[in-house]
Amino acid sequence: MEQLGSAIGPIPNLAICTDACKRLESVVFPWAEQRECFRHLMENMKRNFTGTEYAKYMWPASRAYTIDKHRYLLNKVLQNTPGLQEWLDKDHNLLWTRAKFSEEIKCDYINNNLVEAWNSWIKELKYLLLDYLADAVREKMVILFEKRRRISSALDGNILPAVVHQLNAQSKGLGHLRVSGKPCPHALAVIATDRQPNMEPFVHNAFSVQKLQAAYAGCIPNITNKGQWPTVDIGFKVLPHVGKKRPLGRQRKNRILGPLERSGKATRQ
Repeated sequence: MEQLGSAIGPIPNLAICTDACKRLESVVFPWAEQRECFRHLMENMKRNFTGTEYAKYMWPASRAYTIDKHRYLLNKVLQNTPGLQEWLDKDHNLLWTRAKFSEEIKCDYINNNLVEAWNSWIKELKYLLLDYLADAVREKMVILFEKRRRISSALDGNILPAVVHQLNAQSKGLGHLRVSGKPCPHALAVIATDRQPNMEPFVHNAFSVQKLQAAYAGCIPNITNKGQWPTVDIGFKVLPHVGKKRPLGRQRKNRILGPLERSGKATRQ
């Protein structure tokens, strides 16, 4: 985490979403908004509480964009689940609801599956040596960047087409505009009173075509040949690794799931 902090620098509007609430992020990024994966929170809650009220109202409470609606749904759970408030204050006191997210950070994700997605993306490359692994990951990133750069260069207008299609999606409360940066149906009903409504002034700049083009306008440098690597005196001789004999069968590539994870189709946020 310290190396990550030195690599990205002090970003002003930064949100860190942890999965197991290990609090390492608060030490390296004390200025960042500390969030917590709500899916992991619910898995921990199932181990400590029983009943049907928390399963019915906790997910809507986490997706609520306004404080009033969040409190209304959360109070329904607290009334039927003794000890829940003390447990949340003690073990899960980070931000896990959209109603408390910063309005400056236009990211309203409440789940964190970054590690799972990354392992699935590189699971076919894990058997490679470290330098070959780094070059293979760089190659995959170059292909992905080039694909998205080509898509962004072909877009016209100021608003992303995907956002235009989402403007009529159902949302809850006027706070949706402040947190996500996109107008809710209540605002759309007023905007659409014009014969040819202009949506651009009501959508945040983070969802513009220019921002997408700027995100993939950079260049990923190549990895030099081993003969061009700098020679460093580490003070000792590195011997080749002597491992145990590999057992029969194919080498395992899939990641071993943690105790809080479960298999099945992922749900949309």
